[in-house]
Amino acid sequence: MGMVEEVAEAIKRMVAKLLFGKSFDNYEEIMISHSIEEEVLLITLKRLAFEGKVNEAEDMLFDNAKNSKVENLPYVVIEFYTMLMNKSDEEFKEFKFSKEEIYDGIEDIKKYIIKN
Repeated sequence: MGMVEEVAEAIKRMVAKLLFGKSFDNYEEIMISHSIEEEVLLITLKRLAFEGKVNEAEDMLFDNAKNSKVENLPYVVIEFYTMLMNKSDEEFKEFKFSKEEIYDGIEDIKKYIIKN
């Protein structure tokens, strides 16, 4: 594994750890399988973020989470927020979004993933 892949993997693990906290062992365990609908959702989220519509993408993610449209929500959440974490400070300024909002989003979406 090259250096870029190692960094990407480390960011993905950090997002998973933020999402699951102490109950997190290994994010690969939650990436069991995902449906075509989940892949389409993830592609749509990434496209919106790429176009600078990060808030719209995050709203779509939360709408899907609230309406239980995503069976494997952790996979989608980890992939989405990992992609955002890889954005530069300049991109965040351009998108009118911040890394703090990523952390807030992860914290807020936990209630849809970790049900008591």
